[in-house]
Amino acid sequence: MQFENDGCAPEGLVAALPLHRAEGRSVVSMGTTMRLALLYVLAMGAVAADRPASLFVDRGACPFECCTYRKWKASKPLVLRNRPGGKAVGGLKPGDWVSALTGETRSVPLAMASPVDVPDEGIRKGDPIFLLHYEGEGFWKIWVRGKTADVEVLSVRQVPKTEWWAKVRTSGGLIGWVRAEGNFENQDGCG
Repeated sequence: MQFENDGCAPEGLVAALPLHRAEGRSVVSMGTTMRLALLYVLAMGAVAADRPASLFVDRGACPFECCTYRKWKASKPLVLRNRPGGKAVGGLKPGDWVSALTGETRSVPLAMASPVDVPDEGIRKGDPIFLLHYEGEGFWKIWVRGKTADVEVLSVRQVPKTEWWAKVRTSGGLIGWVRAEGNFENQDGCG
């Protein structure tokens, strides 16, 4: 008996389905296909919850102790972009002041075994976690069992690749995104 996928079911998942005869062929019914598709989506969601997206974006993040979005002063020539990593829409010169509106970190999660117990998060030393980005004073944003947490991890051997982008408005009113780390003065509200 040959099984035929009507195009709605994911390939490789039709072998054990109830079939109906149509024009001498065995085909999967539409109702069965819809149920299969729903189960497939739910199963993929459960698998995906075990690990973060391959590019984790933390919107609103300000990634160090006392980090503050406010008036910043450019310390070098910078390109403003329409979105993080996007098309150039303008530029800044050293000494230009901008209003930092918000920001985000974009990181490639780094899998590791937790080096410490974190009882408040139910993490035991050795549990699998993903480092996302540094937050300051020994704290990291991590991914564990389908959710993020802010935990103190004082010692790590490797760090994830991370970019910090800020959305800024120039004195002329132009709004754009710019790499923020090390490019501005007045980011630190503590000093």
